[in-house]
Amino acid sequence: MNKIMETKAVQASLCYKDLTDRLDIHPSAKVFFNLSDDRQDMIEKSCYTHNPFPGVLKPVLLSLRKKAVKKLYEEEKILQTGPAAAILALDTALTQEIGSLRTGNKDTQNIYCDIDLAGLQVIRLYMSAYEGNADFIKSRYNSAIRVDNALNGSFYKYKTADGRSFSAHVYYESQKRIMLKTLGITKNPDKFTFGSMPFDKIATKKAIKKWKALDLEEKTFENGACGCMLRTRDEWEATEVGKAVCNMPLFRSTKVNDAPVKTFDSKDISKGPLSGIKVLDLTHIIAGPACTRLLAEAGADVLMIRRGDFIHQEQAMLELDGWAGKNSIQLDFNIKEQLDKAKALVKEADIVVCSYQHGALDKFGLSEADIHALNPNIIYASLMCFSDTVWANRPGWAPCAEDITGLSVRNGSLEKPINLNGVPLDYIPGMILCAGVLDALKKQMTVGGCYTVTGSLTRGGYWLHECTDMWESKTSKAVDNIVYNQNIDCFNTAFAHVTNTAVGDVFFPAPATNIGLDENSYRISNMHFTDGNSTFKSAK
Repeated sequence: MNKIMETKAVQASLCYKDLTDRLDIHPSAKVFFNLSDDRQDMIEKSCYTHNPFPGVLKPVLLSLRKKAVKKLYEEEKILQTGPAAAILALDTALTQEIGSLRTGNKDTQNIYCDIDLAGLQVIRLYMSAYEGNADFIKSRYNSAIRVDNALNGSFYKYKTADGRSFSAHVYYESQKRIMLKTLGITKNPDKFTFGSMPFDKIATKKAIKKWKALDLEEKTFENGACGCMLRTRDEWEATEVGKAVCNMPLFRSTKVNDAPVKTFDSKDISKGPLSGIKVLDLTHIIAGPACTRLLAEAGADVLMIRRGDFIHQEQAMLELDGWAGKNSIQLDFNIKEQLDKAKALVKEADIVVCSYQHGALDKFGLSEADIHALNPNIIYASLMCFSDTVWANRPGWAPCAEDITGLSVRNGSLEKPINLNGVPLDYIPGMILCAGVLDALKKQMTVGGCYTVTGSLTRGGYWLHECTDMWESKTSKAVDNIVYNQNIDCFNTAFAHVTNTAVGDVFFPAPATNIGLDENSYRISNMHFTDGNSTFKSAK
């Protein structure tokens, strides 16, 4: 048995107890963290399969996969596998409790969370794959070429005039144009791509060297893009925004009104505990979609609103994994009839999840207050980089959250900061928001009320600091909920093969928990996704 993974199982157990205590959520189900003798070999071999990229990107993706999986089996300076396993276990326990409320069945089944597969969840970006649709292969290839440029702060950080490090995070072409203009780089943004990176890095290095780090950070945000000075943890905690974020709970649940106890028409939970619960998905890229994907996997009918079809999304490279389990409707809010359709869907939904920049939807009458007015018995959940703090209106991405909260410096050093493995500050905050949504749903079904749930990438990142502190200071690390080699079907494959989706056949990383998987059948079908829908349901 891999000793490092045994350590991570202990970390997961301690993080789970920390979660339930700090959130004061204590599910009745017993939670166990599973270790397997052959899981590492299975995941390592999976790196070489289902690599859809043609040409130069095929070895690039293989290299990213191999590095990410290698790190999964190394000690972590900043805990991330244990926290990921803990929050996934809590999501699963809450999901099971909702199923019990719906059916009246008080019996609980043990929950098993596989440690290796939990670690795999935060590198899903590299592992998700597809085949069979030539247009999508081309679209995703072009997306990858655009996003992996010299301003990709996950990989490239630059020194400023005052000797600090600065990272830019511009994952849409519109933000890339803003960042280049801010830096005074006159090159055509369409030609600032993966292929020209060696020359672009030189130009970017020279441009950033002219600025003091904080001045460039302020100017970048002022212009509407995202970039930050890399901070130590102490520096983050001393800022106004850092103080606001660190004082937040992991998620904030606010009761908006005293709506009556909510019941659902059907007790049929054949798709999972959330069968028939309608979720309107106003999210994009990774973090928000990670939350709604988990709801979909548990059986919810998730309808994602986009302006175009899945195949031609600008950031198809970053988005594929977040489409799992969802239906899509194409709506342009600038067209009245289509905006009216969106508002009709809000009235029909049980849950709305939004991860666009704060205020982005206000002009369309789809702010938080507007949505509660349209549907007084809805759960509204939001996930942004800085939450609703003093930086509420600033855009932000997961790697920025790592850099600005001191995680990258703590994981490396001030001179040589190192980002965490995969994109944990997308996936883990998404998992945390999912727990907030499920907790609010349980409250609706037991005591009533209408709720807003607020999450934050930076608050999720600060929790990783707290988990690491707990591990480093804990004197007794004995736990009694670690098991070995549980024979659960969904744990025996690295990929869930989903056929005939909107972009062809897809291979998603297998789930890390066993909720409702008596025969591992419903979860796979729940990961199917379709395009061009008009309602929450589609034929699956």
